[in-house]
Amino acid sequence: MVTVTVEAILDRALEGHELSWEDGVVLLKARSSKAIDHIRRTADALRQQQSGDVVTYVINRNINFTNICEQHCSFCAFRRDEGDEGAYWLDMGQMLEKATDAVQRGATELCMQGGLNPKATLNGSSLSYYVRIVKTLKDTFSQLHLHAFSPQEVQFIAREDGLSYADVIATLRDAGVDSLPGTAAEVLDDEVRRVLCPEKIDTATWLDIVSIAHQQGLHTTSTMLSGHIETPEQQMRHLDLLRSLQRSSLEKGYPGITEFILLPFVGQEAPKPLRRRVGRDQPVLVDALKLMAVARIFLGRWIPNHQPSWVKLGLAGATEALTWGCNDLGGTLMEEHITTMAGAQGGTCMEVETLMDAIASVDRPYRQRDTLYGVVGG
Repeated sequence: MVTVTVEAILDRALEGHELSWEDGVVLLKARSSKAIDHIRRTADALRQQQSGDVVTYVINRNINFTNICEQHCSFCAFRRDEGDEGAYWLDMGQMLEKATDAVQRGATELCMQGGLNPKATLNGSSLSYYVRIVKTLKDTFSQLHLHAFSPQEVQFIAREDGLSYADVIATLRDAGVDSLPGTAAEVLDDEVRRVLCPEKIDTATWLDIVSIAHQQGLHTTSTMLSGHIETPEQQMRHLDLLRSLQRSSLEKGYPGITEFILLPFVGQEAPKPLRRRVGRDQPVLVDALKLMAVARIFLGRWIPNHQPSWVKLGLAGATEALTWGCNDLGGTLMEEHITTMAGAQGGTCMEVETLMDAIASVDRPYRQRDTLYGVVGG
């Protein structure tokens, strides 16, 4: 049996060849400092070819409108039952207040996601409740791009109201949703999902809903929750599914995935069973960096924008990722609860000047973008 070397795989990638997921496993299992540095340099070279030297950022506000949730994901420190200490559910006035603050601070995007609250209905309809949020925000701030509602939330609405995914997405789109966050993906492997999030949608459903969003004319993002119980093989199958989905959408002329965001597991306040199984509270930076580099090499031209999470890695870690294949430093967020409640140490808000300084520290130019990677401000 011929063993394919790290060097041979990276040479093929630099020549423009598409790697197999098995090639990616070889890269992820590389342990020598020489091999890891070669992976880093290859990812950085491909980043330069595919996305250029400019590092982008977006001015956005995160609104997690409720943490009341019917599900019990093993990694989640955010969810609460109604009546629990710390449980909350924002009313429309509070959401408008946050959106007003975002506009005053130069935001071009509102990112909205929340828990699955069975009482989130209007006139007996879950969809009507979500549509009211969207219409109220868009009627007041038509200039804001509304990046809202994960595939899990789409499935929740469809289930509660007895609707198809396509009907839910089309109605949200027509109300004013501009794109969908590709969260709730965790790891697209049902063996892992049975441990992490047994009540969530399965892999096929996540892929189906994202595909339907593309068919309905909406872009999405894509994510992976890494660094817990998953194996390199499962990480690469996740990336392979994303690449296949993106290829299918783009070849049919649909909008596709705008970016890939790695979300390393933060377990400090996570439920104890998974925390004990993982055995640490904060991400291992070198593991996250290597996975981001391999994601850049593997996804190639199909998903050219890669973003680290400064919330999970801290700004220093996210800045270092700019030399491991990433070309975007994410958003200002202004407010973030889901990861912070898990014990992340990166903070909840980032000033534009801080992002600019971080980018400049690695000798790269910076530019503000919108949600779909268009240039803001000329």
